[in-house]
Amino acid sequence: MRRSLAVRIVLASLVSGVIGAIIALGFVGRVINDAVTSQLAPLLVLRYDAAARRNCQAQPATWSMRGWLIQSLQGYAYDARTGRSANPAAPPLRRELVDSLGPEPRAIQVDPRGAGSVGTLVLRTGDPAPCEIVQLTWRNPAGEQRVGRVVVGSGIASALFASALGLFVIVLPLVRRIRRLSAAASRVGEPEGYAVRGSRPPGDELDALADVLDRAHERIRNDAALLGDQREALERHLARIAHDLRTPLTSLQIALEYAADLSSESAVKHAVAGALRDSVYIAGLTHNLRLASKLRSGWSPTDDVAAIDLSELVARIVGRAQILARRRQIDLGLSLPDEAVRITCNAVAVEQALANVIDNAVAYNDPHGHVAVVLTARGSDFELEVRDDGPGIDPTDLPRLGQATFRSDEARERDPRGSGLGLAITFEVCNRIGWTLAFTSLEPRGLLVQIRGSG
Repeated sequence: MRRSLAVRIVLASLVSGVIGAIIALGFVGRVINDAVTSQLAPLLVLRYDAAARRNCQAQPATWSMRGWLIQSLQGYAYDARTGRSANPAAPPLRRELVDSLGPEPRAIQVDPRGAGSVGTLVLRTGDPAPCEIVQLTWRNPAGEQRVGRVVVGSGIASALFASALGLFVIVLPLVRRIRRLSAAASRVGEPEGYAVRGSRPPGDELDALADVLDRAHERIRNDAALLGDQREALERHLARIAHDLRTPLTSLQIALEYAADLSSESAVKHAVAGALRDSVYIAGLTHNLRLASKLRSGWSPTDDVAAIDLSELVARIVGRAQILARRRQIDLGLSLPDEAVRITCNAVAVEQALANVIDNAVAYNDPHGHVAVVLTARGSDFELEVRDDGPGIDPTDLPRLGQATFRSDEARERDPRGSGLGLAITFEVCNRIGWTLAFTSLEPRGLLVQIRGSG
């Protein structure tokens, strides 16, 4: 509680007010004293001249000084020994002021603001009794107005002082702390850059807020670590599944192709061809799921790279696609450049991305259709074209190709399975490597897929 911001602000305000009041009172007293001492006292000494002395000595019972300089001014003569005035209208003599007078003539003592806001001035004249002491009292409206101005000015000065004190004692340190909290809040949960407050004794409200941010940061980092461990475990699980399914799916495809060759009945051949198509789909889906999981976790196909021959990679993909193409009586052609096309990338990711495009061209084409895969090299650049004469894609749907949730109506009619994950993965892999992927509808029918990149 002692370090509460509210308490500190109140204490600073009280201290500022007290200091301001002291400053104001000091200014007021000093101004009044200086004004009376420097202006009124010398004039009184000059006013009590030889004529005034003679009048005082001659008629002490009626002598006085009235209305001189100030309308409310009254002056009377007193006996220094008895402290009494011969004039019955004279007020009591201020003995404490007389006692503080020096012994020399013309000595003056001033009390600018006495009881009842009445100022008093005493003068030792050097004359014999009953005119040894002259006491002057007054109520000065002009002086009060000046005092009022001084009070107002000193109040403004004290307010400015209080503002400056609050600025340096409270506001500026508070702003610095809030800026630090803002910088820390903007990096809550990030692996690096968060300034942890650490273990400290309880403080004020901002320290309590900093503790909340610390706990939130720690909780987010713990949750992120847990999710990271779970993601890595899922990736390892998917990798094991893909690896374990690779061999049996390949064996299944070979067996189905062999069974189709042995059977002479068209119904059996059709059923086997459908089973073969399903096995190819399951194999591609398994590999796509594994690659999608890695891409979502932040992995890039530019990691774990190696120099590979793109021509060999494309030939291997087309070789696998020939199994399904033969059963669907689709002519799958391949054209490769004479020289090797060297690229540096992650071979597994690129192979799956290209396989998605070539397998789609075969899987979604009509029986007895044609698919052409052409790889050309232009220096260090290459272009891969996959052209088919199938139903194609409506031109209005082309911009949405590559979205994981999009499949054209024609594709859904031909095969209700899948969600467009394959092309989405191809688009993501090409984008992260720096390749371009383009789709073009052909006339009168068909689709052209072009992938351009550099080794």
